[in-house]
Amino acid sequence: MKVILHDSTCAFLTPGGKTTHAHKLLQEISKLGVDIQFARWWDESQSDVDIIHFLDPAVNLARQAKARGIKTFYSMIFDFASSLSNSKKYAQSIKYRLFAKLPKRISQCFGFWNALPYFDRIQFMHKYDKITALKYFPSYIDQSKTIIIPHAYDPSEMYISDELRIGEKGYPGKYLVSCANISERKQSVLLARYAKLAKVPIVFMGSRNINDPYFHRFEAEVDNKYVFYPGYVSREWRDCIERNASGYVLLSLSESGCIAVYEAAAYKIPLLLSNLPWAWGYDAATDISFCDFKFRDRAVEQLSIFYTNAAKLDHMPFNALTWADVAKIYVEEYKKILADG
Repeated sequence: MKVILHDSTCAFLTPGGKTTHAHKLLQEISKLGVDIQFARWWDESQSDVDIIHFLDPAVNLARQAKARGIKTFYSMIFDFASSLSNSKKYAQSIKYRLFAKLPKRISQCFGFWNALPYFDRIQFMHKYDKITALKYFPSYIDQSKTIIIPHAYDPSEMYISDELRIGEKGYPGKYLVSCANISERKQSVLLARYAKLAKVPIVFMGSRNINDPYFHRFEAEVDNKYVFYPGYVSREWRDCIERNASGYVLLSLSESGCIAVYEAAAYKIPLLLSNLPWAWGYDAATDISFCDFKFRDRAVEQLSIFYTNAAKLDHMPFNALTWADVAKIYVEEYKKILADG
């Protein structure tokens, strides 16, 4: 079996979960005896591919693949849509249904959803993305061709910092951690301000764009009392900081699973997440709290209570799988679509 991973995103422009997802798939699926490669548009030796695994909905490529008899698999990230209010979701669904009624030669000019019928399997990271997509695109997605496969964590990147000492960082004895790109979507500035109001120390870790005005706004909030930012740290220091944290917090506006949340769960610490659909879909959750971030006073109180109660657990806050676990699920799905003929 030969699988090609395709995406049009440049990792150096948009670092984050999608890049990690692609690398972990390549790393773990290859261990299962599958010839899996990143797409190389210039390399004709990849022409014997059995399956193209799309990480973005490239309409023309999907159409060409189907015309050549190549099977197609699409990892669909639908996080922003899933986290809209019910009224906005309804309006969007009406819009897409109207597009579907247009003549095909016209509707094909409008958007990514025209690629959906060309995929043999469409994967979602959690059920809320799937539910929303099926409401939006009932004429484009065959529910029998959908599957939910979550993100995961890599145990080989954990507990690798025995030689480091957290005391060198000068953090309080008890602190929370937030691992995420410093960006508007992650609401880093809002969380930093709530941390100060609640008098809760939070260590932020994640990449940033130094030319982004939003990052400068976040940087202005760093006081090294309640808001700490060591920047994008090494794997060893990230491990050291996160394994010594009492809890994890993320007030993101949208996610399709969020790999950092799975990694935090693997450290067996409680989670405080946005009270939005993206945060409701974790399997068998026991220690996830939700923050109503739109309401300042309520959110500050929730953050304060979470911090007071936060402590290491003797179990994961939800059922988080490893990348090796989910790789087996992907390969089983690859085999099924090949067997469909």
